[in-house]
Amino acid sequence: MNRNVLFLVLLPLLGGCSSAETASYMINGAETAITLIREKSYPWDDAYMRSVVVTARPKCITRYKMPPDAGEIGKVDVYDAGDGYYVLKDKAGQYMTNLADCSMFVVEKKIEDPGELQGSFEMALDQPPHFVPAPAKPKPKMPAEGASNPAAAAAPNPQQVTP
Repeated sequence: MNRNVLFLVLLPLLGGCSSAETASYMINGAETAITLIREKSYPWDDAYMRSVVVTARPKCITRYKMPPDAGEIGKVDVYDAGDGYYVLKDKAGQYMTNLADCSMFVVEKKIEDPGELQGSFEMALDQPPHFVPAPAKPKPKMPAEGASNPAAAAAPNPQQVTP
């Protein structure tokens, strides 16, 4: 009898054993962001349920389901496609988000050039997800003062231009 009572007392606690982990890519502070949520309903579940929250405050906040991940998907790359559109890409597929109305949809035909890589949501099974920004593009080097610049040497000298 005591075991049955203990089981009935612990049952509601087991039903609420959800562990959610989040990581965000902040586009314009916390007002505009793409957030990845990974959660398990029960500790013994193999797969994580995944969803994305697209935020463009004060206009909208919307949550979308993604395919579950049992550890084989790895990371989700985030690309800026321009005009408020972002492409999310993982081993399961590609998804497009629109910040104008917080919409998101599955991209049926693979986008070959999804835009400029902004970073990735990195996910390992033994640690929470985190957003890793893409490496900054190197700025073009300016020639040192007094150094010869082949491009400048090829350009016509304004004093030598004849009308």
